[in-house]
Amino acid sequence: MFGFPVIMISYPDEASGWQNGVYHERVRRESEIPAEETCIFAKEAKLNDVIGAESTTDATICRSQLSRQEVKSVKLKTRMWTETESTGFGIYPYVDGPAFVLDTGIRDVEISLAVSNPTDKEIRVSCFANDILKLNGAVLEPFGKAEYKFSLCSIEEKTIIQPFVPSDAKTADQADVAELVVEDISFTYLPAKEKKEKPTIFLASDSTVQSYDRFHYPQAGWGQVFYRFFNNGNLTEEQMSPDMMYPQNHIYETPGANIENRSIGARSSRSFINEGKWDMLLARTAPGDFCFIQWGHNDATAVRPNRYVAPADFAWWLKKYTRSCRARGVVPVLVTPIARRNCDNANGTFVASFGKYADVMIALGKEENVPVIDLCGLSVDYLNSIGPEESKLIYLWAAPDAYPDSAYAGGVSDNTHLQEYGATIYAGLVAKAILDSDNPEFDVLRPLINTEFEIAKPALCADPIPADSSAPQNFAMQELHIENNVASFLLTFSDVEGAVKYRVYRKGSVDFQFFPLREVTAEEKSTATVLPFTIPAADVYEVYVAAVFADGQEGAPSRTIEFRA
Repeated sequence: MFGFPVIMISYPDEASGWQNGVYHERVRRESEIPAEETCIFAKEAKLNDVIGAESTTDATICRSQLSRQEVKSVKLKTRMWTETESTGFGIYPYVDGPAFVLDTGIRDVEISLAVSNPTDKEIRVSCFANDILKLNGAVLEPFGKAEYKFSLCSIEEKTIIQPFVPSDAKTADQADVAELVVEDISFTYLPAKEKKEKPTIFLASDSTVQSYDRFHYPQAGWGQVFYRFFNNGNLTEEQMSPDMMYPQNHIYETPGANIENRSIGARSSRSFINEGKWDMLLARTAPGDFCFIQWGHNDATAVRPNRYVAPADFAWWLKKYTRSCRARGVVPVLVTPIARRNCDNANGTFVASFGKYADVMIALGKEENVPVIDLCGLSVDYLNSIGPEESKLIYLWAAPDAYPDSAYAGGVSDNTHLQEYGATIYAGLVAKAILDSDNPEFDVLRPLINTEFEIAKPALCADPIPADSSAPQNFAMQELHIENNVASFLLTFSDVEGAVKYRVYRKGSVDFQFFPLREVTAEEKSTATVLPFTIPAADVYEVYVAAVFADGQEGAPSRTIEFRA
């Protein structure tokens, strides 16, 4: 067991916080604990031998004094707290304490963790595996023992296992030191998987690829309709993924290939891994499968700290995807992010929305010999071929009452997300790129693909008509999140010409009038697609926004959004 190296993980310095629009969390420190300082138990030792103790005692038995066969258990001292930055969207759990470094390689393994409670009080046990929370607050009785097993699709050569006792502390000063005895840690390799009769194409991406339910029609992601280009759209079955990790997981079976869309909104290359979603995807792969990986939209959202990835760091995260696929015989395919519906107002020309991220993907594809589909460039070219007005058919634009039974009954003007027609157009661009590619890794897919059919074009909808040109349009809420009795959410709305700032109002269930929630400067609005807000939870709220002009006068209010927090 304890032949594994042990490191001490700590976060000694305060978070740097917001700097130039980007949040910087605490910096993680790792230091290897020398063997002669690693306190352990022999069969005769008492429970006062501790890794992480501030000092040792005469009873301490150190590793250098024992053979491996004599080692029985290790007592750890850990402390855990969770910091939330000011907007409420950046949530960071920190654990000071030892961790065990397992030389797993990039393989599928089962981890076995045996622990005991050295105290006379009930404790809970959690465990990170390469920063993924694999064990979450399992109850351990006073002086009790337990063994926990979990699988991990390692994406690193070394797997870091960090057992700890969770805590509700919100600051480092509030975090108490807790003790936990590790009786044993081991791992075994899971059986090798066999190639299947037909490949599965996995999709790992965000809301522009995600599958949607009927209530959100006509919204669709291109992964939802990608099957239409395989085996002439002969869909033999559609079902949710058996692991039921989240309801957006859908499998589309065709005679020649299955498409498993595991894309989910509001995720980035970083958060998809940290939340364990990539781990669960890899668990379903087999040699000969494909994984199409499209990130960039949410990586670029600096107002959401847990998902933001700077362009300079993007390749570091993408390599985790490409290399963990290659190690399992899965073909990774990098897909650059689709363009937003933005164009140069001077000449009506569309430009790449996430060009820096697309450039990183293209360069990484050459460096790592990974196929790349430049959907960013293809979507920009397509939008320029049809022009600004017809491009509304691609994105989520609908007049009021066009879809009275859907989430967009009041109309919508969304320049990021797709409606079904646009999703089908973009899925077709991906399919055609496969046909046009000379990469031999696509040879198994090309005979299955057909792009020579007409895609029915819907009628051009009327734009939602503003009641007043001074009222902010396209006012919408995104990603309501509630934790610790605080509701965090994002608001988005269109700029109003001449506005110097915007005032957001809120009204609770017991309020007789609207009160200002906060003001947003025109400069802040121009530099952020979405804006973060927080409000006390446990109530029903109404919110709206109004533009404020240089003379101090407010324009007409936006539409009102009602929500429960």
